Amino acid sequence: MQITINLLVTTIFCFATLTSAESTLKHGEDLYKINCSACHGVNGGMDMEKRIAPPIIAVRMHYLHSYSDEMSFVDAIVSWVEQPNQDNTLMAGAVRRFGLMPKIAISKSDIEAIAEYVYRGKVGKPKGFDQHYKEMHGKKGKGKG
Repeated sequence: MQITINLLVTTIFCFATLTSAESTLKHGEDLYKINCSACHGVNGGMDMEKRIAPPIIAVRMHYLHSYSDEMSFVDAIVSWVEQPNQDNTLMAGAVRRFGLMPKIAISKSDIEAIAEYVYRGKVGKPKGFDQHYKEMHGKKGKGKG
């Protein structure tokens, strides 16, 4: 009987944790769509004349290269969004092409939720991204998205 109760409690806890994690990820995705996708989304494909910022898959790939664990990745994204600075960019080519990202009015907790989504979620990949990445970086761009 005790084993059954323990199993039930463990199952409920695991389900609640998964549901909470999914909810957090969905919240970050919703915030991304509202605050970031107009500039970093898939519209315009890889036609640089139609883009106003690098696609979020490229941002993720650059940040994962330097910050592979989620906590440092999120901290780095938060730091960048709170204070975009040409001296500490990981994407100098994007800054040259598009200019420095403007500072946006968004809470730290919302930036954290967006960064967690970018780290763990399925972010969009613009049409032509893999070919562009291969041409620019000499290997197939796979990213997590």
